[in-house]
Amino acid sequence: MRLSDGKKIVATVPTGGFKKDVPCLLGALLVVPNFTAAAGDTAVCYTQGHFDGPIKAGDSVSFESEAAYFKNGEFTKTKPTASGDLSQPVGVFIDSGVLLTGGILTEFVT
Repeated sequence: MRLSDGKKIVATVPTGGFKKDVPCLLGALLVVPNFTAAAGDTAVCYTQGHFDGPIKAGDSVSFESEAAYFKNGEFTKTKPTASGDLSQPVGVFIDSGVLLTGGILTEFVT
């Protein structure tokens, strides 16, 4: 039985809470919350779509579909290399933003 298209989910807000439109890691997913919510609440979050940031200063966005990584709460073109960082792309840079693919995130720098 199909429940949804998977582009948005309802999730329990983790410690630290959610801020509207600020991407964050939620387990093995990168999510973008629809609204600000406190820890323990439930919130609607996008897992896929085209978002305008936050993008690391100096990373110009173009139509070339360069890999987009996620580090320190922002999208970057530089593949993270510090231990524990996510080393897997979360989407691509395109048309003044980042197109999130909604992939499961399992690759971390060790």
